[in-house]
Amino acid sequence: MKKMFSGEVFFALFLLSGVFKESLGINVDLAAVFLVLTTLSILKRIYKNPSINKINVIPIALFFIFSVLIFLSFFYSPNLELTQNKTIKFVLLTTPAFVFPFILFKSKASITRFLIAIASIATIMSLFSLPMIFQRGDAIGFVGFNDGNYLGLARVNGMGLVILLFLGILNNKFKKYRLIFLISVVVVLISLLSSGGRMPIIAVSISLLITIISTIKIKNGYIKYPKYYNKILGLMTLLLIPLVWAYQQGYFNSIVFRFETLLKSTGGGSSSLARTDRFSAAIDMFRENFFLGNGFGSFGDYYKNGIVHDYPHNLFLEILSELGLVGLFVFSALLIVALVRFIKLGKIKTIRNDNLFIAVAVVFLVIFINAMVSGDFNGNRILFTFISIICLLPIIFKDEVKEKKEEKERLAS
Repeated sequence: MKKMFSGEVFFALFLLSGVFKESLGINVDLAAVFLVLTTLSILKRIYKNPSINKINVIPIALFFIFSVLIFLSFFYSPNLELTQNKTIKFVLLTTPAFVFPFILFKSKASITRFLIAIASIATIMSLFSLPMIFQRGDAIGFVGFNDGNYLGLARVNGMGLVILLFLGILNNKFKKYRLIFLISVVVVLISLLSSGGRMPIIAVSISLLITIISTIKIKNGYIKYPKYYNKILGLMTLLLIPLVWAYQQGYFNSIVFRFETLLKSTGGGSSSLARTDRFSAAIDMFRENFFLGNGFGSFGDYYKNGIVHDYPHNLFLEILSELGLVGLFVFSALLIVALVRFIKLGKIKTIRNDNLFIAVAVVFLVIFINAMVSGDFNGNRILFTFISIICLLPIIFKDEVKEKKEEKERLAS
């Protein structure tokens, strides 16, 4: 019971509160509530252990430099109101999303609780969306949690689906809960395919494809793949039954229609054309102020010619247009630090085959791909959370790293 109300759970609720808080119709700002609860848990842990591991210094320093660039843009931004509003959200939402993991996550169990919390939120939201899916039937339309944000529901479901698969069903440590995970996968998958959100489905598909390709090896004419692929094949066979039933009922008509529009309509349809139009505007902004950008939050002023928040629907273009090459360089450096640490750990077989390691990697891919076409800087704050988690993995897997180091020393001697 105590773990149900842990800092990791509050943190997951804080990160995802934007998807469900408005749909609940509560007059309390749930993001603020869960931020306070997470902060209290953070302060308690700082009190018990005030030290900071040296491995955290580089990513935190890079994030600090990025923050300085944001505040510097106040001096040249053409629209201070937009810059101020976006900066306030950056301080209150994105900064905790990046910084808190360095204090919250100290062990595999801690990150596991956080990921399971995300999967639980996805499952609960999906369960609440089922009545709306059944009522809509074969009609074309979007489905969101409690008739709310359909795209937010789809994004949370994409993350939840990956976690339920790799950290749940394929994890022998949770063998006794496998049936619960299997039912959750069915519910989340039906909700995801019925929501009408294209990009989360594409992101999950691409991420799984990259995972499969990266783990298959051809040696001496033989194809080698992880043993858990047999479980995945069996799971896919089982899932065909509810998926075929849902398809026959017409519950997937909306997503089929949206993909047909993407493939058949000129420019991929109005949604795709709106994105490409914003891409072009962001590139034009960058050309005008290529070094430091036009100012944090200034895209809305440039694209809409007024005090209206807007964004390019691509995280790199958003940074490039608003913070220029300098901002992109700092953000890219942060990504590279995380990537280098991930690759080094991936060379150790015991870590590479660990369900937690795989789950973190695939969820990061899902979020990263989504950020290339959807959401603004602060809306993609969970991406910064997973950058932090990847930077922390050498600490989380310190026992395996130590064991590998000792093995090398024995072989060398």
